[in-house]
Amino acid sequence: MAEHDELTEENFFSTDDVYKIAALVNENLAGVVYHYWINNANSPAFEVLDYITLAFKSGNSITLTAGLETDGIRVDEPDFAAERAKLEADFEGKVTIESRDVSQHKFWKSAIGQDITPSLMRFESRVINDSLVLKFEDADAVEIFLGIEGLEVDFFDEDEDSGMTDVQA
Repeated sequence: MAEHDELTEENFFSTDDVYKIAALVNENLAGVVYHYWINNANSPAFEVLDYITLAFKSGNSITLTAGLETDGIRVDEPDFAAERAKLEADFEGKVTIESRDVSQHKFWKSAIGQDITPSLMRFESRVINDSLVLKFEDADAVEIFLGIEGLEVDFFDEDEDSGMTDVQA
């Protein structure tokens, strides 16, 4: 069976999400925050990168998630204060969401202050939501992709045949 025969509606970005991601072209990256879902019930704590927020000099921002309710990357507008309060009530402080500014992390440091250029998404009849590559004017491309648990981030290897195509506004 071909890979695309196994894809369901949950494996594709929505049309709205594609437009929101395409609108990032020419946005100047100002900061990046990772939001981790953390279970402190056992030691060591179990952490999952649940959300990534990209902030731009224009004042706009976008938050990507691979939360429990999704089978792929989605654009989301979470209320982190409400989410933390709900987790506190439901799990008596053993589970929380912790936000960390990672703008100076190796993946993002050279991209801060750079404009996003036409970036890459996997396309197979529609746009598949397992990966997103952000390209910058004068910085290495960064790939956000689904891991075993939550989101993962790495530099994008442009020499690898990834099936990615440009996405533009």
